[in-house]
Amino acid sequence: MSSIFSALLTVFGIMFLGLIAERRRILAPTMALCLNQFVYWVSLPALLFTQMCSIHMNEEAATFMWATLASSMICYLAAYLFFSKLWRVHRPETTIRTLGAVFPNAAFFGLPFIFMVFPDNEAAATAGMLGALLYSAPFLTADATLDILSSAEGGGSRRNLGKRLFGELAHNPMIVSAVVGACAGFSGVPLPKALLSITQMLGSTAAPCALFGMGMVLSAQLSGTSGTRGSFNRKDLAVVCAAKLLIQPLFTFFVMLAAGCSGVALAVAVVTAAMPTGTIVYIVGERYQAYPTEASMTVIVTTLLSLASLPLVMLALGWAGLV
Repeated sequence: MSSIFSALLTVFGIMFLGLIAERRRILAPTMALCLNQFVYWVSLPALLFTQMCSIHMNEEAATFMWATLASSMICYLAAYLFFSKLWRVHRPETTIRTLGAVFPNAAFFGLPFIFMVFPDNEAAATAGMLGALLYSAPFLTADATLDILSSAEGGGSRRNLGKRLFGELAHNPMIVSAVVGACAGFSGVPLPKALLSITQMLGSTAAPCALFGMGMVLSAQLSGTSGTRGSFNRKDLAVVCAAKLLIQPLFTFFVMLAAGCSGVALAVAVVTAAMPTGTIVYIVGERYQAYPTEASMTVIVTTLLSLASLPLVMLALGWAGLV
């Protein structure tokens, strides 16, 4: 357990430094945006490209992929069924609440944590990156739902929905870099050492920059919600947090186990599902003006509670002999 607490202290320590930097105005006000854009557009795609170049697509990897995709989408549909009151209420707020309950911060928070808990473990790193990519599926589903609902409310057209979704996929740097890296790896064509050195060096900056930037973002969110804490339903927030931190990892464990996953792959899948809500949920809530305060508080509260929930998850995995 010492390695788990060490990883948590490291992750939250870097986030805390980012929070202090934002509170003390040590860096420019736009630094959080710059850091997150750097991670999103440069360092994380470089990390994914490097990893996907060496991935071996065997039966175990294929099982992990379809089982992760299945568990994430089943969780999304079950949460939507619950929050829409058995499909009777369809509003943007319902979709945002659903996304908050099932969309983990698998890239910015999850990958650094996995790298620290499973040091120098190629299988764990690959599973973590595949998980971060596959959780794009519920996010794209939510985005399509929000687009449809906002078009219906505004009297807009839905005819170009498929084109817009394809455009989002084509412009997502993580998905593009992963596909290009996988193609390069499967082709067997040796890549220039200089290219691999560049991607490895840039990829090594992804974890600290992502955590530091996340700390700055959380600080800004705390400041922005400090005067509006009464504008959200505490009971609904508690339900969303419980679903995200407890129910989803438990459900993921049983789905992955039933699919035949075991060992490190099963542990990484559960840890990824146990991550706090991704910050992009708040961004989407702001864009569609759907419970932005509750979305922000969901990100903040699940992140803080994960300091206690993640050790419990890791302890349970240890009892199961997976870590």
